[in-house]
Amino acid sequence: MKSFSFSIFNVVSIFAIIILIVLIIIPFNLINLEQAQRIAKWKSTYEEIKYSFDLVKLHENPIIPNDDEYEKSVNNEYIKNRIFPYFNMLNYEKVNLKKYTYRKLNGSPIKKNWQYYFNEFYELKDGTLISIKNNENEKLLPDQPLYFMLIDINGAEKPNRIGQDIFFINIYSDKITPLGKSKGYERLKVNCSPIGSGLYCSEYYLLGGNL
Repeated sequence: MKSFSFSIFNVVSIFAIIILIVLIIIPFNLINLEQAQRIAKWKSTYEEIKYSFDLVKLHENPIIPNDDEYEKSVNNEYIKNRIFPYFNMLNYEKVNLKKYTYRKLNGSPIKKNWQYYFNEFYELKDGTLISIKNNENEKLLPDQPLYFMLIDINGAEKPNRIGQDIFFINIYSDKITPLGKSKGYERLKVNCSPIGSGLYCSEYYLLGGNL
């Protein structure tokens, strides 16, 4: 009788351990699956945006006018009116996102004076949010971007974290590149980790990296 009771106890214990392991593993698998889906969407979104910029360049070379014309006409409103028609936007009005906030990958809050702080958003047909702002450095070197673009691939829905569902593109006078381009794989990997800001995930994922 004691042996039978002991066996039942063992079976119940093992069953409980299995259930516990399953409960622990499943959420991680779901998280990994969700992130894999986000990465896949970011890759396709980047290709679509790159194609849109290629259209701009094809029809209105270069994307950003140069010299005197640049000094006179280029501002956030100009770039919006020149580029957004190629995205087939839902509208050209700002999306009302009073409760929308986003953080760095490591959980740090975004300060308003940070270079990658955005507060004006527009919506694509699939709910993706995008925003464009000029590079606010007083003197730009030839190899520095003129504009930055933020893309939140699942809109206002969470997690709203840089490197998870929020990515960035650099806009130059004649091309675009993902933020983190040419930074080196190891640097990208550290930045796109739980201790990093997540800014370089934009390039890291395109190279095949994973969070």
